[in-house]
Amino acid sequence: MARGDFPPHRKGRTMAQAARVRRDTTKMTDTWDGQLLWYARAVQRMQGRQESDPTSWLWQANIHGEKAETPGPNPEWNNCPHGGWFFLPWHRAYILCFEDIVRDVIQNELGGPDDWALPYWNYTRVTNGDPDSPESQECRRLPSAFRSPDWPDGAGNNPLFLAEPDRSPGAALGASIGWAEVNPYKAMQAARFTGVSQFGSEYTDSHLLHSNGQSGLLEMQPHNLIHGYVGGVMSQFFSPRDPIFWLHHANIDRLWAAWIAANSAHENPANEDWLGFTHTFRNAQGNQVTFKSEDLQSEEALGYVYESLTDGVGLKPPERLVAMLAAGVDPPPEQVAATSGPTELGPDTVTVPLVPEPGARAEALPEAASPQTPNRAVLTLDGVRADTPPQTNYRVFVGARPDHEEDLDPEGPYFIGHVHFFGAVGANTHHHGGGGLTFTFDITEHLTELRQQGVWDGEGIPPVVVTPAPLGPPPPDADGEALGLAAVPTPPPDSRPRIGSVSLNTT
Repeated sequence: MARGDFPPHRKGRTMAQAARVRRDTTKMTDTWDGQLLWYARAVQRMQGRQESDPTSWLWQANIHGEKAETPGPNPEWNNCPHGGWFFLPWHRAYILCFEDIVRDVIQNELGGPDDWALPYWNYTRVTNGDPDSPESQECRRLPSAFRSPDWPDGAGNNPLFLAEPDRSPGAALGASIGWAEVNPYKAMQAARFTGVSQFGSEYTDSHLLHSNGQSGLLEMQPHNLIHGYVGGVMSQFFSPRDPIFWLHHANIDRLWAAWIAANSAHENPANEDWLGFTHTFRNAQGNQVTFKSEDLQSEEALGYVYESLTDGVGLKPPERLVAMLAAGVDPPPEQVAATSGPTELGPDTVTVPLVPEPGARAEALPEAASPQTPNRAVLTLDGVRADTPPQTNYRVFVGARPDHEEDLDPEGPYFIGHVHFFGAVGANTHHHGGGGLTFTFDITEHLTELRQQGVWDGEGIPPVVVTPAPLGPPPPDADGEALGLAAVPTPPPDSRPRIGSVSLNTT
């Protein structure tokens, strides 16, 4: 259990010490619901503290990642564990301690309630089973209190608001993220916590893993893609400087709790390397507190519950066979085709210029696409990075015709997955050894399906197409500028989103 001076609400709670309820912002009927208004006031108070104060806004953000080309010497900063199996317990303790600090500010400095709990932004919620309904679209918009520069009384300086370039223009103006980018169904159906392409990632021997580790399905989607959609500050490892970060991670934490609750066979790792790992943070008094992962398995034991563990847990998509491999898995040995240089991305659809590898067997790809052989085909996008936040995610298709809109449907037969830039922007690429991100897709069954449908005859290399993920409609009262952003996001000119290399390999 937590070591250090932390409120004693962990075990043996009486009815008078009932768990605090983290509420769903998408069910709040008032833009400035009390939970959000108290949060904004506390954020403003914390932002006024010196960075050297462990309860300040900047210290708390720096725990995750500094806004600096060269990280400072503080061992408590730059500790976010992305791409590994400590991702979920570390962030659970992180937002728990942040929540404790905020509540202390609300109660003891601002005279507010003593039962405040961190709300969650339930962008995965669907109403009436229809992800395209206006109500579902509204759930996938940045909550309106975060989109207004003003407080409820009309005065400016709302601390929850960030403008471009600190947020993408689409998110800031209320265009919704696409359902294909947030649907958590695949993660929620994962059978195990640990393993390649499982819920919580493969075994990792360190929590200080910022490179291309074995990311779990929940971290890949919706976690990473929400960071890319909000953009700006959120697309980098100092993302906790954006106040929406904490509500985003509350929803990710809720989905972990929902995955455990949904099936008795869903279990956290029993490995002592996971259970016994220690995570260190600061409490409301600024003192160090430590948690082991085994202390972080039950949200109720930690003093909080969620408004719902059944709303927003995903919808089954059309049957698709393609699966994203865990990043870091070595591609098969025979290279069939590759690019000769970087592929620049932008606001338009791009066909990746794959060049057949000299000496590659012409039958290598058709063999991999044949159900009669054990061969595999793997597409690898390496060195994915940008100089400044591109303010969008990208969708990847194989076999699509770039000038045919119907081919670029994420529920159609050509879609294979997403590319994002979270943590691979500018100086933040130091978290990835400076080389950017790697995305690896097993497209074997995808090619088989294309052949069966007569879309690809086995000759040549099917085109690889990359396109910005379009946004949904803005709010009904949006102005002309927001309406224009509803189509396709436009990366800033200085962003230069790019893929260092693309290769197609077979066994």
